[in-house]
Amino acid sequence: SRRPARRRADPGMSAARTRLGRALGPVLLAAAGVAVVGAGICGVRFMPVLTGSMAPSAPAGSLVLTVPVAGEDVVEGDVLAFRPPAPYEVVGDRPVLHRVVEVDAGAGRPWMATQGDANPQADPWRVSLHGADLGRAVLVVPHAGRPLAGGPWSAAAFVCGGAALAAGVRAARRPGCGCSPSW
Repeated sequence: SRRPARRRADPGMSAARTRLGRALGPVLLAAAGVAVVGAGICGVRFMPVLTGSMAPSAPAGSLVLTVPVAGEDVVEGDVLAFRPPAPYEVVGDRPVLHRVVEVDAGAGRPWMATQGDANPQADPWRVSLHGADLGRAVLVVPHAGRPLAGGPWSAAAFVCGGAALAAGVRAARRPGCGCSPSW
């Protein structure tokens, strides 16, 4: 039982793939940057989940994408990002992500009650829906929020670290750089 001979890669094809990768990498990175900035201008937010209060639908460490929603469009069952009213405060003035369990539009002052999916009771506050800054959760990506959990500086450090790692790997793979492993 002889093993079939290994085919050698076509050097011309390998060089073409390398050139294509070098050309597409910056283009894809720029396109991703434009998409993130454009989404931010349109009110789309990327929000890391810091606690387990919304497990299992949005466990701690998830990244949630939210889109703006008007107070009059809020319905029971929506998962919303919002800031609780005074005197309730959240560390770092970060928004809370909880499910709407009640909406009351009576008496001309509409409000909502919220509760985390994993919490046994509703939140102690009533959030006014008049002029509130609300974001409806439209996408949850488990584990993707961990790099953003420390705020914008930790996200920047994560991106810079990833770029440095990619540059180092790329340099190590370059023939004749003298930095390739000797094994």
